[in-house]
Amino acid sequence: MGETTYSVEIVVPEDADSEQAGETVEVRVNEDDYVLAAARSQDVWLAADCRQGWCTTCAAELLEGEVDQSDAKRYFESDEEADMILPCTAKPRSDLKIRAFQYEEMLEHRAENDNPPGDSKLN
Repeated sequence: MGETTYSVEIVVPEDADSEQAGETVEVRVNEDDYVLAAARSQDVWLAADCRQGWCTTCAAELLEGEVDQSDAKRYFESDEEADMILPCTAKPRSDLKIRAFQYEEMLEHRAENDNPPGDSKLN
């Protein structure tokens, strides 16, 4: 029996540093693959630095669906409660819709919850 594959809609904000700025793109992601890696393999560029769930560079807002973030090095319960995800270590558990390029929003969220921001070349 094969792996389950999910549809992931990625909303790219107008102001994103991406060729897909202002678009919504769809990628297919196997249940055991990370959203970021799958998107990049399908020519959808998403920001990333550490690719370990540590730096928050890849932060996104989960608009619909469920993900498994258990591989993230630094992911807090408050992140999950705020529907913030780290696509570099997010495995889909359903079809998803996410808003990418939410790094600044993640920094604000973490500061409001007294959680460390991460450690990226950007901060």
